[in-house]
Amino acid sequence: MSSEIANGISFLHHFSEEHRLVHGDLKPDNILLTSDLNCKIADFGGAKVVKYTRSTTTDTEATHGQMTKAYAAPERLVTARKPKPKKEQDTYSYGVIVHGILSRELPAAQFSSEADYLEAVKKGERPGVEAIKTLEEDYASQEGDLAIIYCLVSVMKRCWQQNPGSRPNMVVIRDELSALPNQKSKDAIKHSVATALENVELFLPSEPFWKTLPLRQFNSINGTFNESKNKKLIGWNISCL
Repeated sequence: MSSEIANGISFLHHFSEEHRLVHGDLKPDNILLTSDLNCKIADFGGAKVVKYTRSTTTDTEATHGQMTKAYAAPERLVTARKPKPKKEQDTYSYGVIVHGILSRELPAAQFSSEADYLEAVKKGERPGVEAIKTLEEDYASQEGDLAIIYCLVSVMKRCWQQNPGSRPNMVVIRDELSALPNQKSKDAIKHSVATALENVELFLPSEPFWKTLPLRQFNSINGTFNESKNKKLIGWNISCL
């Protein structure tokens, strides 16, 4: 999932030689899962096309898109006037999304309120990682899966750095995650997904003939859909992350 999302963002950021698309409001609600659990980036209402030059990216419009503060980069929070859309802001949001995939927690879960969380983000603090540490302990005896978790944690922390210029290009993240060794063959993973989907009901289809649901409904750690009638997914493992 993390790899597919990174692949989608990298495409948006480099869809032509002269222009790139900045989504501007990446969050789990805007990542949809198809019936075979492929990830699709949705809701481009706040997206902006920016022109690429050798030195910078320039906004092609005077207005700036919407954002969900809990997933917004700190530079978008510190001033009353919204900064010009930058691909680095999407990269930050991706880091927070990866945190949610690993921890199954909202960004502000370890803070007394979202307001306190946002103030902490401005100062360089980030969502708590206690749940991720528990995940690492659970997979301590499985070297392959643990390596995937360590890689995702590294990607997460690099993407949500305070300085926008220090955040990696999403093409680099895409290639890094694509190179991760799968502990299962593609056929085995497809069989696992097919078996799992026999035991769940997908909710909130975006179109009658293309069932999707927000990423936030899927628990990637223990293999459950938060709002499904039949909770348990069969044969799932960390390779799906």
